[in-house]
Amino acid sequence: MFPRVKSSLIGALGALVTVVLVYHVLKLSVTESYTRYLDTTEFTNYTLLESLLLPEKPNLQKETPDIHLTLDALNQYASPPLPSQQPITILIRFKTMETLESQLNSISNQLDFSSLYKIHIICTTETEKLKLASKSFPHTLSVNPTQTWYNHIHITDNTNNIIILDNQVIPGSSYFNFVLRLLNTPLFHHTLLGSESSFICQPYAYQVPTLQDIFLLTRFQFELVKSAPTEQISQLLFDLYGIPSILLPSSDSFTGNTQSKCDLLSKESLLFYKTSSNLDEMICKFAKTSQPITVISPNDDSNNLPCDIKVHQVMKQELDLLLNEIVPRVIIYENKQDITHTNATIIGFPTLDIPFITPWITDLSLDTLQQWHKPHMNIVITTGGKRSNVLKSMITQLKQSHYMGDTVDLSLVMDEKSDRSITKYINKLSWSFGNKQMRHRIQRVHPMQTFTESWYPAHDQEFGILLDDRTQVSSTFYIWLKYNLLKIMQEGKEESNIFGISLYAPRILDTDPSGRKVFESPPHHSPYLMQVPTSFGGALYFPKHWREFHDYITARLTDQAIIKRGSGLPHLFKVSLLTTVKSNKWASSWRKYLDELIYMRGYVMLYPSTSYSTLSTLTFEESLKKKEKFETADKLYSVPLSTKVSELPDLDSLPVLDIHGNSTTTTFLLQQGHQLQQKFSACKPIIHHLFDPSDLLCPFNRLIQIQKDEPNPPPKTIQLFL
Repeated sequence: MFPRVKSSLIGALGALVTVVLVYHVLKLSVTESYTRYLDTTEFTNYTLLESLLLPEKPNLQKETPDIHLTLDALNQYASPPLPSQQPITILIRFKTMETLESQLNSISNQLDFSSLYKIHIICTTETEKLKLASKSFPHTLSVNPTQTWYNHIHITDNTNNIIILDNQVIPGSSYFNFVLRLLNTPLFHHTLLGSESSFICQPYAYQVPTLQDIFLLTRFQFELVKSAPTEQISQLLFDLYGIPSILLPSSDSFTGNTQSKCDLLSKESLLFYKTSSNLDEMICKFAKTSQPITVISPNDDSNNLPCDIKVHQVMKQELDLLLNEIVPRVIIYENKQDITHTNATIIGFPTLDIPFITPWITDLSLDTLQQWHKPHMNIVITTGGKRSNVLKSMITQLKQSHYMGDTVDLSLVMDEKSDRSITKYINKLSWSFGNKQMRHRIQRVHPMQTFTESWYPAHDQEFGILLDDRTQVSSTFYIWLKYNLLKIMQEGKEESNIFGISLYAPRILDTDPSGRKVFESPPHHSPYLMQVPTSFGGALYFPKHWREFHDYITARLTDQAIIKRGSGLPHLFKVSLLTTVKSNKWASSWRKYLDELIYMRGYVMLYPSTSYSTLSTLTFEESLKKKEKFETADKLYSVPLSTKVSELPDLDSLPVLDIHGNSTTTTFLLQQGHQLQQKFSACKPIIHHLFDPSDLLCPFNRLIQIQKDEPNPPPKTIQLFL
């Protein structure tokens, strides 16, 4: 019973409270005033709100091709007139009174520029401001010495656009009108436009990483970048809001700065990327030639040259675009730079190498410089025995040499006598200039095989630099070889009668049958061509000539191996051929067969010019007592090293010496070679032999005696060398 009574009382109390609340509400609505709160839709300024919303990031990949319009096409595209009375605020950074007056005149004389504008002149010091105030300029004056000299400006009126003039730019008479009309088009509505950049003259508009000096911004864009210096405006708008910077083509009236003219750079030229003064002398030497060159630099402090040639400043981020526009054939720079350009030959010279390259590089044409990386060098060293100290000394010299930034491989050929100290040293040897290869013989062979089999070219552009471990080289030995090789390629003689380039300038010739004789090089310290392969000091050998030598010596040695001594059977070829040369008696020497080949072909080797120094020399492991005994002979073989590499005369003007060191001509060498060939081979000499020795290896016909009553004579076999 009690729970039911309790429930009824609670229900009655609730009804009473409800009646009282309703009574008070009705009473208030009659006797009290109240405040009505507006909904946000009733006071929001949607026009202002839309102008402040971030613009949708444009699809740059889609729009970029569409902006490549010429100046005439842009003018026609922006043909609709401007809306009248567009409020504009102009910010000018004061530098000189003369420049300010020109800037104000340009603004007031803008063609069809009927907008309302307000000008703020920002000074660096109070003194400048007082000076301008005394002139009674009808413009707002302020002072801001910071790098962001306009960050104190607050736009409080209904300005739509802000113009920034920095670095004393004086706009052309139609510039503002032109840019404002473009900004009112769908294509350029969300872009930053300008005609000032560090680029070259272009006939069409295109996107660039940065604009400079003069900017026409919307109010929204200005608020975004007002805390950044002018040189960062373009990058900031693009990185944060996807607003691209578009460089416009310009003319006298449509330029953003009448004081600056864009540069029409040479296309398909030699381009220098200058980051310091180390390339200055080389650049100035090229400037004296007829070779078109372009010099660019990312730095203001490296723009000065000691010669009359302009250095164009290009920001690092703008480099790729510039290279795509002018398409240089060759790019030269200092040290390693992050430069990639698929159509250009890119050459990076180490700083320490530049003084040794400058004296001769202008001797090479642009076509030749394009072939800079075409030849591939392979240094081949034969070593063995217990000469680890000698090998270490040579490797140290090689590591200290100048390779001009090239990739140079190193091959080490060890004989069967190489001790553990040599193999251990070679295993741990680090070679940073290219690949390192190792070979080890397990059985003793004659030095002829060791030398001849040490290298065989893998392709027609691989050149072998063959050295003995007792050789000492100059730090510029590679520069000498590379320059001469490029010079030979430039004159189209890499497949001619020149079969190699010597590092060593001999003082003694060993070709005379009567013995060694002192040799004196041609006068005037000129490089020369001689029909003698160097036996000392090392040399560079050409791949096609070396393959021909391999084919020739293989045939000669095969003939001698088949016909055993004392058998009474005749050889297919004469054993004694070049009787006027001492190497004819060296039956087991590679020199015997190479001398034969180069004599019959009329081949020559290029030798360095110096008479008292050379690019390589020999080290003899002799006791002090022996050195004193043979001091004179030692001086004839061990000569001073030179680091000088001078410009090479034309190859056709070089002195030519025969196999005995006598003056001659290449024509005579070829004639006497053909005469010897006709005594040695049944085939006629072939002028264009394509480095095939087959015409040198034709056995003469021989009569074979057969018994008259022999019914079935035994067959005879012959060797054919193809």
